[in-house]
Amino acid sequence: MTPEILRDKLLASAKALGWPATVEPDFASPRFRGRQDPSAAPLSGTAIGLRLGAYPVLVAPIALTASDQMQTSLRALHNQMVIARSYMRAEEVINAHIMLCVTATNAQADWRGIIDLAERDETVCRKVIWMPDADAVDASYELFLARTFLAQPWRSLEAVLNAPLDHNQGLAERILVRHGLSEPAATRWVALAETYKDDPDGLIPQLVAAREQAQ
Repeated sequence: MTPEILRDKLLASAKALGWPATVEPDFASPRFRGRQDPSAAPLSGTAIGLRLGAYPVLVAPIALTASDQMQTSLRALHNQMVIARSYMRAEEVINAHIMLCVTATNAQADWRGIIDLAERDETVCRKVIWMPDADAVDASYELFLARTFLAQPWRSLEAVLNAPLDHNQGLAERILVRHGLSEPAATRWVALAETYKDDPDGLIPQLVAAREQAQ
């Protein structure tokens, strides 16, 4: 699977949400904004820049064949993201993501553990990795999508009308009774608390009197 396939799927997913979705070649530039000389740091060379709504993204391939090779690729992508941030709006930088498409794996390696380790490393920005399933590409992409900012699970839920929103009726009274007040005293305390919102000093003697009267 290629990063171009992930690029196209991400663009389609963003557009399906009604978001603006564009390819941003500057994010993959070897030069910082306003500079003529290319960066001396090693860069990915295969990254694709996108802007999905308010989220700037670098899409790139990643091979999970050797840990050191993966770390080298991630360092190059971190360098590329630092350059990409110079082309982003200030408010976008916090939303920057690197989305990786696995292109090769080592059958003997714990690639699931490797993916988890890579995603937990939020150096420079957050990273999310797609492990395509050749026999179920769309299904594996949907699982990947569910872990990203493009997931909106509430869209698949049916609307519930007339749902009970307030289950706290009588909660204060129940708590007061649980802590030793009688039910009449608890009811009176809650009523007094609502009445004396602007006179806290006058509330205390009223609470004491209500408790004594209920005994």
